[in-house]
Amino acid sequence: MMRFSAVILAFVCFSSVVCGEKLSSDSVSSPGRMFIAHRGVNLRSTIAGENSLEAIGMSTRGGFGAIETDVRLSADDSLVVMHDVTLNRTCLNADGSPITVETPVASKTWKELRENYVLKADDPSMRSRIPSLREYLQECKRQGIYTFIEPKLKDNTGRFYRRIIDLAEEILGHGNYVVTSNNRANVIIRDTLGVADVRLMGILYQTTFDRINRLGNCIMAISATRIDEPEYSGQVALAKSVGLATESHADKFVHFNRINSNPIDFVSTDFLAADLGDCGEMVAELGSLSDFASAKVSHGAIVLPEGKTIAPKRKLPEVRYGGAYLGMDFDGTVEITLGNQTFTATGADNLRHQVILYNQTPEFKVKALSPDVRIRRITLKIMEY
Repeated sequence: MMRFSAVILAFVCFSSVVCGEKLSSDSVSSPGRMFIAHRGVNLRSTIAGENSLEAIGMSTRGGFGAIETDVRLSADDSLVVMHDVTLNRTCLNADGSPITVETPVASKTWKELRENYVLKADDPSMRSRIPSLREYLQECKRQGIYTFIEPKLKDNTGRFYRRIIDLAEEILGHGNYVVTSNNRANVIIRDTLGVADVRLMGILYQTTFDRINRLGNCIMAISATRIDEPEYSGQVALAKSVGLATESHADKFVHFNRINSNPIDFVSTDFLAADLGDCGEMVAELGSLSDFASAKVSHGAIVLPEGKTIAPKRKLPEVRYGGAYLGMDFDGTVEITLGNQTFTATGADNLRHQVILYNQTPEFKVKALSPDVRIRRITLKIMEY
């Protein structure tokens, strides 16, 4: 039985266990949620190839409990792991040169895809071959990661979906994967194929609540980027009222902050770090107000006049692959730089943000955008995975 499967099958709560231990009480976390590495940890085909076997390993190494992938067909009807219609964005020629002619996945046989192309990555040693779905699922099983599979083709006969489900059942085992779509595939799986016991995920902005709810055994994906806050919270509450698990995607603070304010079960991301567990090594931890330079501390708070900035007193360590985890309680409006992200936030008792770090000395600073910002608590943890 794969890790997490017993809890997933119970449909009661979702494990907050990452790499074997529960999150500590001061971790950046929300009880019961699981992070999904969107197409694996690849950081837009830099640290690893998108949808590569290496990206699966990077995901589990960074504490992700789940992964999302995509499936298409080759010219000779092989199940291929690839998101786009064409190879051009995510692949190179086998010799490392760019693909200069538009090259649809469906125009190449499995042998041609395998021999003539590699997945893009900054490090040439990470430029691996395009995986078949079988290879990909075998690696997911080996890594013990819950798998979300998105069929990228519409097939009214259901044969394409049946093949994916049969292979997932064979390799991962029942209950250890989710089939996700814009509801077209979901309806065919339920109504045409008559498959009622495979878990599905429906994407709300591409269909309706009622259509997702009537499928049964379903997760509802609620967009944190496409709808405003009142509607978002209302849709989450509606899903919870009928027992539907929820999923949202976030890469930026504004969307992650919305997720943190709601009971979301699955958080999908390309750039956020998974909740802090016991994976990797903590290489820096700042938890005292006095750890930050240019900080005037008065009555247990940093007082930061408008336009002024604070940063760590000492240089943060270089990180090959890791995460930065921030927690703050403050009044006023500030601009925060964390890793490669800069964002604005206004007075919060429990601001949280967390980003993946790759091959960098992480930057961290807080700039006051309003008069007399007061920072009561500030914690920063840097992990190397």
